[in-house]
Amino acid sequence: MQLHISPSLRHVTVLPGNGVREFIKVKVPEVIYQVLEQPLGSDELKGRSDIPETLEEFMDEVKNNILDAKDFAFKLREMVTLLEQRTRNAKIQEYLYRHVASSSIPKQLLCLALRRQLPLPELVPALVDDSYFHFVLASDNVLAASVVANSLVQNSLRPKKVVLHVITDGKTYSPMQAWFSLHPLSPAIIEVKALQHFDWFAKGKVPVLEAMEKDQRVRSRFRGGSSAIVENNSEKPHIIAAKLQTLSPKYNSVMNHIRIHLPELFPSLNKVVFLDDDIVVQADLSSSLGH
Repeated sequence: MQLHISPSLRHVTVLPGNGVREFIKVKVPEVIYQVLEQPLGSDELKGRSDIPETLEEFMDEVKNNILDAKDFAFKLREMVTLLEQRTRNAKIQEYLYRHVASSSIPKQLLCLALRRQLPLPELVPALVDDSYFHFVLASDNVLAASVVANSLVQNSLRPKKVVLHVITDGKTYSPMQAWFSLHPLSPAIIEVKALQHFDWFAKGKVPVLEAMEKDQRVRSRFRGGSSAIVENNSEKPHIIAAKLQTLSPKYNSVMNHIRIHLPELFPSLNKVVFLDDDIVVQADLSSSLGH
């Protein structure tokens, strides 16, 4: 069964089904416009079991009960409003589940305990040698970092000259170190360091961390987290999805903001290329460093 509304909204055509030529064409009285334009609150539909949930149920009820134009409009408005609310709730639920899933999946491979020094002692001088191609990857996601590193080396025309500096946090340092120990990308050089290993980071206050701490306090005090965002019935689902995205750990992670302090982290290097952990390198990037 299909329902066609004319562009002028003056006629409604009901088609019983595919292959059936008979149809019902109804002229829309003015009273229906008046009823449909009146807003219907969500509280008015709570606990109601007499509202049709499909067009077929609606047409059966119209056929079995003689309804005037006003009652017809009331029933139609209730059914449309109920379906709109269910669609909106389903979209919000989808965005919420997606947010919870992205926030809850563990980013560490704690089962990896094997570690060795990265890079090898004889390769350490290359870490501060400007004749190499230096790339920086800041991430607390082991698998994402592996994808970026592999694609970088595989697409390099001169992999022997590639030096990748992987920066991570203290919690992910051991798994990250173990991963690249088990999966070396020779002949490229991989260095894995935690933020705490940098002298500049350990010396004192870091502006980006102070700003993030203040932002976290404001979020926890006034926004109420994801539950408060979802409970706001006045906003559209895509606005709610955008607000949930701002609560993602990726945007609240220092790994996403440390790029502004690259000169302090690598004072001995003239040029570096920063890589996000959600990309896949598809070409040689040596030209980005002027080589």
